[in-house]
Amino acid sequence: MNDEIKHFPENVQKLLADARIPIEQLKPIYYELTIGEHFPDDSIRLIEVNNTLIEELDKNKKLVIRGTHDDFATLCTSEQAFELKTAETSNTLLLASPLDSSLANKENGCVSLKVNTILHAKYELTPSVPKLKRIRQLLEEKLYRGHFDDDEDTFTRKITLNDLKNEVQASDQAIDVYLKKLNVITVDGHLRLLDFDFRTKLIEYIFSLISIHDWSNENIPIDKCASEMKEMCPKSVAKQFLEQIGTISTDGNSIALNANTISIHYALDLLRNLEKMKLSEFMTCWRECVPSEFPINLEQLIGFVIHSEDTIAYIDVDDLSEKADERIKTLFSRKNLWTLLELEPFLSNLTTSSAEFITLLATHTRSIMKDGQKYYVPKYS
Repeated sequence: MNDEIKHFPENVQKLLADARIPIEQLKPIYYELTIGEHFPDDSIRLIEVNNTLIEELDKNKKLVIRGTHDDFATLCTSEQAFELKTAETSNTLLLASPLDSSLANKENGCVSLKVNTILHAKYELTPSVPKLKRIRQLLEEKLYRGHFDDDEDTFTRKITLNDLKNEVQASDQAIDVYLKKLNVITVDGHLRLLDFDFRTKLIEYIFSLISIHDWSNENIPIDKCASEMKEMCPKSVAKQFLEQIGTISTDGNSIALNANTISIHYALDLLRNLEKMKLSEFMTCWRECVPSEFPINLEQLIGFVIHSEDTIAYIDVDDLSEKADERIKTLFSRKNLWTLLELEPFLSNLTTSSAEFITLLATHTRSIMKDGQKYYVPKYS
């Protein structure tokens, strides 16, 4: 037996011989396992992660698990969300850590390890669609109406950004994008969703100020306009609203109204309380509501409405089922033929990637050609 192997205890040498394991293939190291003081440590869990998550952990030094007591646990990073699922391992795993180096006898090749716990399962991560609807549900409990707001309400919960990032099963990025989509403002450190009718009043008030002061739609002084909106809401709120409906100048002193934002708002104002409307009548009313210099066309409303040759109706994607089959059934009950451009905004939040979206379409729909245009219809009708 060569010198490198002589340091193995006799019982180990006998075990290797009985197992007919070629000794020359072994490294001159063996491990001595000691059961830890707190074995088994039930606070330890094993999670299988990819390189992206390792980089995220190296960068931010933490991974966050979000959700309420009734939700499934969701591991979230700044840009992604994953559902945590338990998977049993085929082998029993011992999780060990090195003992103090002074206790390791390196001269004879022995490495001493302390076994902290024994594991029979691990957590696997599955990409998860962000669960953002809860944000709207929380904020709609107390809509903001400026000075018409009920400041005496002490019963409705006040929501902060930290509250959302503790409870909502979504990445920081997804939460921020959704808050921007909802046009949420901050009032005294709390997040508030503007009442739709109050938004309309603010827009009309701004147009009246533009007329009084002979301002250009492309150059509205932010500070002066916000100050003169004090009858409607605090100046800080007015400034946030102006930034939502316009583009800030490079010097930060003025905004140019976003024609698309204004046009969409008035279109939804016409439709949101109606089951449907004649398309010709809607286009006439829409044109009358919006300043003549602001263009209007149905493409602006993709993702907000369903329209045919004769009618148009508002549809809120947040009101649709989170189950793919139910959502698709609802959409095709409202309209028989859909282009991909029309359908995509109502289905994209059910998937986490373009590949998943394509699979979703292939599972539930089929394409047909009509008058040179590709349309999608239910796969099984």
